[in-house]
Amino acid sequence: MAKFTYVDENVETKSEKRIRIFLAVMFFIQTVLTTFPFMQGSIEQGFTYITAFNMLVQNNGYTDSGDYMLVIIGAILVILPMVAFFFCILDKKSKKKYFVSALCSIACAVAITFGIGGAISIGAVITLIINVVTLFMTAQGFQATKRREMGQ
Repeated sequence: MAKFTYVDENVETKSEKRIRIFLAVMFFIQTVLTTFPFMQGSIEQGFTYITAFNMLVQNNGYTDSGDYMLVIIGAILVILPMVAFFFCILDKKSKKKYFVSALCSIACAVAITFGIGGAISIGAVITLIINVVTLFMTAQGFQATKRREMGQ
């Protein structure tokens, strides 16, 4: 007697699983880095550090448009890596995790580069490096999924 088993064609391969877990770890590290200094204050203010979480939640309220811009940048740097982390952990079958990963990496890099400007600190530099690595691994994930779909 022949045994019939159900084979799901959309099961991730070993390389896709490794890429997915690597991306999840990178986004977890990026989420932890939100407590690191992202901006340096000016000398007149007494040389203060501002973290991404402090950009999102400000103690003295929002007084001008610069504060609102910091809130938007803080939301991009704090919330998007968390969303991408959960996509990478929970999405095992589709390509959505790669689209969200690429979108998050590009949005965070643009927010750091153009939003913060010349006052970036060590947390922003490490996050930029992680975003570049994440973009390369996202491209590898797209290629691994394409190979699986083509049957190679």
